[in-house]
Amino acid sequence: MGFLRNPCAFLRVLGTALDISGSRFILFSAGYEPLEAAIGSYVKKALQTKWRNEGVSLFGGRLFCFSGSIPYNWLFPRCAAAIHHGGSGSTAAALQAGVPQVICPFMLDQFYWAERMYWLGVAPEPLRREHLVPDKDEDFYIKEAANMLVRALDYSQSSEVKTRALQISNKLANEDGVSEAVRLVKEELRSCR
Repeated sequence: MGFLRNPCAFLRVLGTALDISGSRFILFSAGYEPLEAAIGSYVKKALQTKWRNEGVSLFGGRLFCFSGSIPYNWLFPRCAAAIHHGGSGSTAAALQAGVPQVICPFMLDQFYWAERMYWLGVAPEPLRREHLVPDKDEDFYIKEAANMLVRALDYSQSSEVKTRALQISNKLANEDGVSEAVRLVKEELRSCR
């Protein structure tokens, strides 16, 4: 979250994307204080301290902000898409859930996973940081970023991407990863003798 230089601009991008698309989003603030402060600026004083534990809806009830955590294996199957940073855990959870992904990588292996998901056909081309988190909190940049996010979401909802996400999920569900790992370790140990 340290790459979120301007949380207010980020929230404005989400609000504008919601206006354009009619979608609904769930946002986990992950305890990141600058983002939580920005969310708090939208909340009435009576809810300032309460929202982190119970969540709060913004933008006409279409953005639900939550500070806690929810297991991805419960949440993602209930979502049309997962928008995330491209970490290996989020990527794997979305693959297992069979939902399309929109990925905006910020560092390290996130770029690999974002490209890999595009290559697998379960995500649009990765968003660049400024496509989700513009540096400038000006209407032009907010609108441009929101339009890019909406285009990525529209792509993720194509029948081809949704079908591919389900195909990969089914393949993963039928795989016995532990047995395969044991087999490979035994094979490797035999070859070392």
